[in-house]
Amino acid sequence: MITFPLQRTTPLPGGYMGKILRVNLTTGSLRDENLPEEPILRKFIGGQALASYILLKELSLEATPLGPENIVVMMTGPLTGNGFTPGGTKMTAVYLSPLTNTTLGRGATSGYWATYLKAAGYDGIILTGASPKPVYLYINEGKAELRDAASFWGLGTRATEDRLREAVGHREAKVLCIGPAGENMNRAAMLANDYNHFAAHSGGAVLGSKKLKAIVVHGTKRPSFRDKAKLVDAGWRWRQTLEQHDVKKKKTKYGHGEAWGVLNNLNWRSTELSPAHIHGFGDNDVVLRPCFQCARLCPWDAKLGEGEFKGTVVHFNAGGEWLDTFFNLGIKGNAVLYLAEKINNLGIECSHFSCGAGVAFEAWEKGLLGPDRTNGLKLEWGNVEAVGKLLEMAARREGWLGNLLAEGPKQLAEAIGGDAPKWAVHTKGGTPAMHEWRPMLGQMLRELVASGGMKPQGGGSTKPPPDLRYRETWGPLSADSPDGWAWSHVLSEQYRQFTGIFGGCWFAQMNQKPDGLNSIVDAFNAITGWNFTMDQALEAGHRSMILQSVFGTQRGWIADFDWQDVGPRFLEPIPDGKYKGFTIAKWLPDLIFEYYRLSGRHERTGRPFKNTLDQLGLEEFTPWSQEASQL
Repeated sequence: MITFPLQRTTPLPGGYMGKILRVNLTTGSLRDENLPEEPILRKFIGGQALASYILLKELSLEATPLGPENIVVMMTGPLTGNGFTPGGTKMTAVYLSPLTNTTLGRGATSGYWATYLKAAGYDGIILTGASPKPVYLYINEGKAELRDAASFWGLGTRATEDRLREAVGHREAKVLCIGPAGENMNRAAMLANDYNHFAAHSGGAVLGSKKLKAIVVHGTKRPSFRDKAKLVDAGWRWRQTLEQHDVKKKKTKYGHGEAWGVLNNLNWRSTELSPAHIHGFGDNDVVLRPCFQCARLCPWDAKLGEGEFKGTVVHFNAGGEWLDTFFNLGIKGNAVLYLAEKINNLGIECSHFSCGAGVAFEAWEKGLLGPDRTNGLKLEWGNVEAVGKLLEMAARREGWLGNLLAEGPKQLAEAIGGDAPKWAVHTKGGTPAMHEWRPMLGQMLRELVASGGMKPQGGGSTKPPPDLRYRETWGPLSADSPDGWAWSHVLSEQYRQFTGIFGGCWFAQMNQKPDGLNSIVDAFNAITGWNFTMDQALEAGHRSMILQSVFGTQRGWIADFDWQDVGPRFLEPIPDGKYKGFTIAKWLPDLIFEYYRLSGRHERTGRPFKNTLDQLGLEEFTPWSQEASQL
């Protein structure tokens, strides 16, 4: 079946606009493509799965991550922009990862940009080639054009958004852009949108290599739906499951690691959590922000009310990796929020910078790195001025250290030499989400088996979600035994994936509450007119997982890298605190082997078995099956 038919012969399901914009940045040509026919849409739906399928069909096996031959596919899903549910906000971009050179790169973002892309008439965008000069893409009410971006090149993400809205003459236009880190191809440069939102994991580097500064979208169209009454009901039920953020938490919370009582400190050498970490947070003026039609209120702004940077205005989303990023370098209090705003404005992924800078600070402490290679900076723990300058150096690849920070912690540690490679935290060259995961079996498994070039999905739970207990009867799992965690992670990866490919946001998916998954599937069915069961939704998530493996397999990745190519510090026993001595390493590689077996892939290669491909309707990828590799 042709991927993009010249004329559709099957009905367009609800929730889709019907078009993808193809942009050749080398030639400047722009062309509308019809969405695939209904059988392909029903199989891959949208988001990561449909985008990955397109990428697998189009990307050359000889492509390099920062070469013009790399392709970026951005896709929304049927839930995106529907307006009747929370969480219908997601756009996912996929490409060959600059962090690993072999695996799928993936960045996903919420806010308003994806909704406005659909309002402009498109479900997605395919970016090919590379422009000879800086440009931005402007899409307004179904019409697209490339415009000169010379006057915006060099700006941070905040000024870029403001200036481009002025340039297009629509204050309500939404901007997805790169900062200086993307322009200089820092390998972990992010895409930024709507001030508070970021698609991490290298998409910014790929757009920088293509000289594409931004994509500005504006429109007034709305996606269709098939059953309004059922959609309203499902949206109401979904909304009842939400756990709303509140201002008090932003003034008193240490970040995500507070849930299990540990933080990253001093390049992962301490798990201390103390009031000093959040000193001054209580004096800040905090305002919560919504995403499109979502009352969870994950994004937030603040005006710092205490300390050296009093009066600074900062903009964040939920998650909190940017807190641990600077705790890890010995920074505490409102200086953390000041630096977090700076890293977002430059457009650098938090963990990539922190894990690299952590190695540099430790090398300074132990005499392996001196001022001759730091541009004269004193890399002393807690030195706010030095960290701020390092951020600028990393964003612009300035000097020996700035260039290596832009490459990554693995490359920096190898360049420093001595024992430095033992201090690095990375997974296949990428970096984990910046939290102290090491006490958490399911989360550590998630971080290890993810592509290395994307936000890990899953992580498991001690008990199955209530909506899955019709088929899942295990639990509760033990925090200090590997038994059951591999399947728990596989299952959670499936429901995280289906939420994303539907166009929904993980942060709005309350899977441990009754109706937390059923309401999402019911909303999806009411929009599209399909009648997916929960098992079919999970199968769709599984299909996306397998496409991820096929993509890496084609480019030289094997599953053994998941436990062999890991920064040693990440697998060290926890150094202190209530989890002292704990490490997942004693159960490796067996736990990873089990994960791959349970998901229908070979435990050493990661290739899907032919039976897995057949069951998921992915027979066209049989040449990349485990059986084919043995012929």
